Amino acid sequence: MGHITKIAALETTTAIWEYDPDPPGNRVLGGSLDVIAAIRTLAVKIQCSGQRIEYFEKLQIESGITTPFVIPLHSNVRWGSAYNMLDRAYRVRQAIKLFIAAADELYGPITVIRRDGRVFKKIPWSAFKIADADWARVLHVKSILEDSNRIQQHFSSEREPTLWRALPAIEELQTAWEAKRDDPQYALYKDAINDGLSKLNKYYSRFDEKPSYILALILHPYYKLSYIAHAWGGEAEEAAEIAAGNLHPKNWQAEARKLIETMVRLRPFT
Repeated sequence: MGHITKIAALETTTAIWEYDPDPPGNRVLGGSLDVIAAIRTLAVKIQCSGQRIEYFEKLQIESGITTPFVIPLHSNVRWGSAYNMLDRAYRVRQAIKLFIAAADELYGPITVIRRDGRVFKKIPWSAFKIADADWARVLHVKSILEDSNRIQQHFSSEREPTLWRALPAIEELQTAWEAKRDDPQYALYKDAINDGLSKLNKYYSRFDEKPSYILALILHPYYKLSYIAHAWGGEAEEAAEIAAGNLHPKNWQAEARKLIETMVRLRPFT
């Protein structure tokens, strides 16, 4: 397993270090620049050189940013890192534009790809030019990721239990992404959002197998059974389902109450 992990890490590092935005296979959304890969590569290449870091900070100050930023790198194993990277990059987008415009003359190509010891391709910094339309997509992607970034913060606590937050948090994220999926402004990302919703629904459906999540919510002094009735429905909603022809309606508030009674019988308080 350790060997596999090292190989995966090496391949990921190589993919970032030698990323080429031009081949059709590296383009997205019908030939557009992959803004996440481009920004991540720019961040890595700038931060690997003290001279580049100093020049990038100078450009930020010239752009009106009094305290220069470092663009944090996106990591697949770190929550919120993609959002933080895009958010910071957007804030320093003018400095990025100025840096790319001058970098080829100052530093030479951003990447030199070698094969069998020979130069295979030189990739200029200008290949990573981010147009206004690309920055608009950065805003859209950032907005989509902001929903999940906000939700995951619900579980970042060292001093209080967070199990009760699981159901409301997943439902809040589902609602936010469903609204974006149906918003024409996010039409380009509809398939990606649907993939995200499918992943959420996969785990959401498993809550039925884990009564601890429902119990944690019911036992919360603020929510109790009222959340179940509000979010999922009670007697009135069951009657409405029957009237609409649903052959298998459920009174979710009653179901939750049955769950409490069952758990108390199985594990009585002493």
